Amino acid sequence: MRTCRDILSGVQMEARCINLDWLEVHARESSSPCRDPFYYESKGYHVRVREYGTRVYRQMFTILAPNDEPLLEIRRDPASQGLQGIHAADECHIRLCNRTCYFDNAADFLANFLERHGYREIRISRVDICLDFVRFDKGDDPGAFVRRYFKHRYAKINQGRICGHGEDTWSGQDWNSLSWGSKSSAVTTKMYNKTLELYDEKLDRYGKPYIREAWFRCGLIDDIQRCTFQGEKRVIWRVEFSLRSSVKNWVPINLDGESRKIQSLKNTLDTYNSREKIFVMFASLCRHYFRFKKYVEGKRKDRCEDKILFVFDGVQMFYKIGKPDTALGSGSSYKAKFQRLLDKLREYQCCHSMPEIHKACDVLISAITEENLRSDLANPFSNEELEFLRKLIFVRTTQKDLNYTAAVEEVKKLLKINERTLPPES
Repeated sequence: MRTCRDILSGVQMEARCINLDWLEVHARESSSPCRDPFYYESKGYHVRVREYGTRVYRQMFTILAPNDEPLLEIRRDPASQGLQGIHAADECHIRLCNRTCYFDNAADFLANFLERHGYREIRISRVDICLDFVRFDKGDDPGAFVRRYFKHRYAKINQGRICGHGEDTWSGQDWNSLSWGSKSSAVTTKMYNKTLELYDEKLDRYGKPYIREAWFRCGLIDDIQRCTFQGEKRVIWRVEFSLRSSVKNWVPINLDGESRKIQSLKNTLDTYNSREKIFVMFASLCRHYFRFKKYVEGKRKDRCEDKILFVFDGVQMFYKIGKPDTALGSGSSYKAKFQRLLDKLREYQCCHSMPEIHKACDVLISAITEENLRSDLANPFSNEELEFLRKLIFVRTTQKDLNYTAAVEEVKKLLKINERTLPPES
């Protein structure tokens, strides 16, 4: 395992440990044969099936390593399928188990598994990037920094919504966990005492040995069982960024924050297939989502001094998260473009009284208002269905002598699409 000191050669700082802590994709599975537990057992995998599914999927099971350690989790067979449902029948979510995320080649392991078993249209649903450390790079104690932060010595830039956890004692408050950003945010930020989270007070021991092993290999501890270094107990903190499916790409930026004229990186598994790449993404997120100013009352924040916590002098390239319209390759606003289309559909609907046109417009309006229509695999209508409905509106308005059934047959001939993709005739 390469440590951050290896990655940032020549930069003197304490040991720190970079990892993924969550990696999940949304994909479509092959239907022949069905990718159920029996399929994987036939391939020689050990499989553990949960007796019940989830709110979204009927089936959930875990692929195990030969030593019965969990490798990855698969949720499949959507409960709500078809035109009136939310998901297509072949949709699934595949997540690396937490232990697997700490492999050096975690993203490549998942990518190879997906390719080997014929999954397609793979998109990241969630990825968590974390950095574990004892002190910040300038020597600040994380616990003391949090206490000063709550006394408003510092003010955070971006992500104003905050949530904290800790204990209120007679001598003062002891904060052990902070999070910024709302649950619906594309990016959320956390900072918390990781050794405290791992410690089981009842059993008087630490959990998740694979995390403690990663700390040992990076030089954060020298005793895996007691989490100590040179005989003294280590308090290890973690800063973690969680990226949701709405993050589509990364845009290269200059040190002044301006975009560079270099092709952006798609937010795919290749973006996280080495610790060097993961560290670059962590540094990029830190520049925007873990930035603090030394608070001075009455002074504008842009004129206040930055509070430097992490040093990223060895990182040659930084990125920012691309906007949806950048990911689509469009120069216009993603939301504004679809809002204009919705307005036109509603206006068109009001000007026509024919039931079939009203029905077609309702379907289109409902589909378009779903978040990330063109990029989210979970939207309830396929591209074929939407194209069919657009053609149907066009045919019915240009050939008014055709009734609804005749118009449907005409569009079928034009598109040559399967019966199952068409809306029910009435």
